[in-house]
Amino acid sequence: MTASPRILIAGAGLAGLACARALRDGGLDVRVLDKGRGPGGRLSTRREGPFAFDHGGQYLTARDPRFAGLMVDWQARGVAAPWTGRIVRLAGGGVAGGGEESPGERYVGTPGMNALVRDLAEGLDVSWGVRVARLDRTADGWHAVAEDGADLGRFGIVVAAVPAPQAAALLAPAPRLAERARAARMEACWSVMAVFDPPPEPGWDAAFVTEGPLSWVARDGSKPGRREPGAWVLHGSRAWSEAHLEERPETVAAMLLRAFGELTGAGAPAFARAHRWRYAIPAVPLAEGHLWDAEAGIGACGDWCREARGEAAWVSGRDLGERILADLHRGIGAAASAGEGARDRHD
Repeated sequence: MTASPRILIAGAGLAGLACARALRDGGLDVRVLDKGRGPGGRLSTRREGPFAFDHGGQYLTARDPRFAGLMVDWQARGVAAPWTGRIVRLAGGGVAGGGEESPGERYVGTPGMNALVRDLAEGLDVSWGVRVARLDRTADGWHAVAEDGADLGRFGIVVAAVPAPQAAALLAPAPRLAERARAARMEACWSVMAVFDPPPEPGWDAAFVTEGPLSWVARDGSKPGRREPGAWVLHGSRAWSEAHLEERPETVAAMLLRAFGELTGAGAPAFARAHRWRYAIPAVPLAEGHLWDAEAGIGACGDWCREARGEAAWVSGRDLGERILADLHRGIGAAASAGEGARDRHD
């Protein structure tokens, strides 16, 4: 690695942006490219006419001290807020245990989950609508190529901050890392966005569902900063989503809405639309936290490197950024020491 290499990060979700900010704060030249049309990734806020939905990640925890500090800052600036809705576990047709599921602080972006990603991207060199399709090893680093074959530039260090299957493809020139990425299995999730008028009143705001095709349902309108009280988001279970991966969105919406109606007594929605998250959940995450080959100058980060929580993606990216900085500083220090020794001998 050179003393101050230009760095490319493919992916502008929580992991990629956390890594980028750590590196930029360390004085490095960082470029971030993302295939999405705008900030969000799996924390996207989907707009459908007058409605808006958190149709991906539903909330974040803040257990890591560094992330907890960021969350305090976000709240102070109105970027995030606690979600105090009543969340239960449903089993056997009713509320299991009679109380709240995993009580504790949960946070959401305001007015949508994508506000968190948008804030992290502020001030960084981020380009949207650009997919890094290939990384070629060169004599002095890496050459990035777009999906259409366009030259995206040459970099001293590259980081894949995308879902594991996509990361494995980018990591192909580093076989050891690619093999680890392939070991992190990710599963799909069908998401249904719906608006009910009148809205159902089940006595809770969100629920983990243990039986049937659903795994999670949430009254999106119960989150702070939301304007539509009748908006709900339904997530299919991992097994159900994988089994119905290639179904038409209209068919998926009808099936999951039927299951939701059986749970809550909800009638037909005034609006409904389904969205497929192909790589939604790291079903088998790695234990490493992140991947890094210092000699080659290539790495990867994401929730699939740690655990299936949004916060874990940020921690993975931050840890990788700090590790790259530490390795660079050690390299710079060694080079400086060698230079000073040579001057001493010359004198």
